Amino acid sequence: MNKNETNQWIANYRTDQPHFGLERMVELLALRGNPHLKLKVIHIGGTNGKGSTIAFLKNMLVKMGLRVGVFSSPYLIHYTDQIAINGESIPEARLEVLMSEYRSLLEGDHAPALQGTTEFEIITAIAYDYFASEQVDVAIMEVGMGGLLDSTNVCQPILTGITTIGLDHVALLGDSLEAIAEKKAGIIKQGVPLVTGNIVPEALAVIDQIAKVKQAPRLSYGDDYQVNHRESTVTGEIFDYSSSVRQGHFQTGLLGLHQIENAGMALALLDAFCREIGLELPENDLVVQALEETSWPGRFEVVSRRPLMILDGAHNPHAVKALLATLEERFADYHKEILFTCIKTKALEDMLDLLGTLPDTNLTLTHFDDGRATDEEVLKQAAHSRNLNYQSWQEFLDQKMTDDEEEKTVRIITGSLYFLSQVRAYLMERKN
Repeated sequence: MNKNETNQWIANYRTDQPHFGLERMVELLALRGNPHLKLKVIHIGGTNGKGSTIAFLKNMLVKMGLRVGVFSSPYLIHYTDQIAINGESIPEARLEVLMSEYRSLLEGDHAPALQGTTEFEIITAIAYDYFASEQVDVAIMEVGMGGLLDSTNVCQPILTGITTIGLDHVALLGDSLEAIAEKKAGIIKQGVPLVTGNIVPEALAVIDQIAKVKQAPRLSYGDDYQVNHRESTVTGEIFDYSSSVRQGHFQTGLLGLHQIENAGMALALLDAFCREIGLELPENDLVVQALEETSWPGRFEVVSRRPLMILDGAHNPHAVKALLATLEERFADYHKEILFTCIKTKALEDMLDLLGTLPDTNLTLTHFDDGRATDEEVLKQAAHSRNLNYQSWQEFLDQKMTDDEEEKTVRIITGSLYFLSQVRAYLMERKN
């Protein structure tokens, strides 16, 4: 298959709703020799912060000289970016070969047992397959949705992490923090160390109970490691970190107050990983360099300075709160122009309520072309009922990028990461 054929083929397995369950993944990977069981895996779940935490952790491990595979989703630039080794995306030719091999399985004699397989399951299996064949030193796997029945959860990790718990995908994961925490905690394995981020007490209590039953040693934010914000700079956040094995003064390469929590958790994961496999803990000098050099597209990413424009994937209420805190801390005296949209499974009204609390802000709603996107009529009705603007996102960007420079104005494009992938590609093409 060529690139277009593979894209068209795997798109046939795309679905608006996940088909939860691990039986198809087990069957599919068994037919490939169980590559997921041949890897040292760090498995990362949580509502928000997974991508940034993984980016920090990957950079530190690479600086140590390790070969690090990362599976993350969704992609913001190229489809191949979901599967990468040391920051290098899987070559398109290699992905095409692997997709062709999986197509043979899914359409051949084993098709009945693999009925209902989704695009995400296929790409997850390919990630495990690719990392095993490339003999990475460690594979960092990001949970797609939930945890217990997510397709990544067939692995036998040496370390797990849960970043945050917030209300997200409530129709699929539950309408309370406790219910969502129970699903996320499904990645905890018997006796495998668990690192947790800044999690609200009611959700943490659920995770703690499951970890106790599984006899999984836990390192928790605030108790076993601490972070303290010192100041914000143009290029990142300066913070202190402290644990029983490391103390230091660090700076993130990512903007946003919440990034110190993500960086702190990445540090706790790094040191726990080194202890698990018997590596000497890296010196702070290496850590400083790795954290400062970390970048992650679509996470409070400044894509233009004149005019000032930021992309941020605040795709659920928990992430919107983090975005608002950063805007109020960094841009309190700026006029804000926000463009927002989301996918169908997200809490649209809750996010609009939160965005409506930000002073000196013009909020515009929009729709993007994706089967998962919230229906255009729903967004137009929400804009009408709340007296908000509605505009095509391309028109909004074209207008704002050619406006005469306004002092003290910041434009924020936010919401679905699937939406941001289209926006980012449009802006890069426009810039070129």
